[in-house]
Amino acid sequence: MVPTRGRPTEFPIKKLIAIDAQILEAVEAFRAEHTPAINQSEAFRHILRDWLTERNYLPR
Repeated sequence: MVPTRGRPTEFPIKKLIAIDAQILEAVEAFRAEHTPAINQSEAFRHILRDWLTERNYLPR
């Protein structure tokens, strides 16, 4: 297997967002409930994916 550099192929698009302390605290609380631990990026993807799926923006 040839090593790759740059963005992971699974998540090739990177976006920078600004959040307030209240949202960060909520995301950290979400992360604390997961075992094994997940990083912040995965937590945001999980939260956003669930929200979009519940509102039928993404398929179930």
